[in-house]
Amino acid sequence: MKVGLLFDDKRLEYRVMRRLMERSIPFIIMNDTIDPPEVVLSDVPRGLREIIVSDEMEAARRVTSYMYGRKKFSRIIVGVDPGPKPGVAVVGDGFVVEKMHLSSVDDVRGAVDEISRGYSPLRLTVRIGNGDIVNRNRIINSLVDTYEVEIVDERNTTRTITDRDVESAKFIAFSRGRRVRGRVNTVITEGYLREIQRRSRIESGGMVTISRDLAKRVALGEISLQEAILATRESR
Repeated sequence: MKVGLLFDDKRLEYRVMRRLMERSIPFIIMNDTIDPPEVVLSDVPRGLREIIVSDEMEAARRVTSYMYGRKKFSRIIVGVDPGPKPGVAVVGDGFVVEKMHLSSVDDVRGAVDEISRGYSPLRLTVRIGNGDIVNRNRIINSLVDTYEVEIVDERNTTRTITDRDVESAKFIAFSRGRRVRGRVNTVITEGYLREIQRRSRIESGGMVTISRDLAKRVALGEISLQEAILATRESR
């Protein structure tokens, strides 16, 4: 199956082409005289039952399900490894269709919103590993009012892998979890604050250990670890 591209905005068409090539999705550039293929992507309605898209990532996600023989996935599962820079894996009807790293915990909600909009599945579940309690609970609270969320016990899924981000997220996505019914408390333990302080020493090459107060602000997502290190250096 090939995807037809028929865009007025040629810059968007080029970006869509690049994204489809990255996913090995075959396509053709259409003109008004070519008989349309089964799937047509466009930026404006043309009466061809085309899929209207506004960006390249949405375009790739909308047609990915066709490559697996379905108009849309019945179920999307988003696996999240909740570290400071979360790993994310997207599984559509049992197929791993996407993997990514995010820059921060605060990016998870936006990423899940875009995944939901792009794939438009009949059902979407977010499965989150339980290894990082503070970041896990922050992610849960950002999602649980809108999405079906499960907590997955990571103890039996992460021992045999070396990548603790994206690959861990893939294992989490395929592991059945415990349903979360509401918002949860974000408890910041002394041990967690000490771990953030330890990371500050590593990130600064042993030059800086941030204060407990700054570590707490990092844990709450108010500032990044790098910002806390910079603030400590500037205060000297």
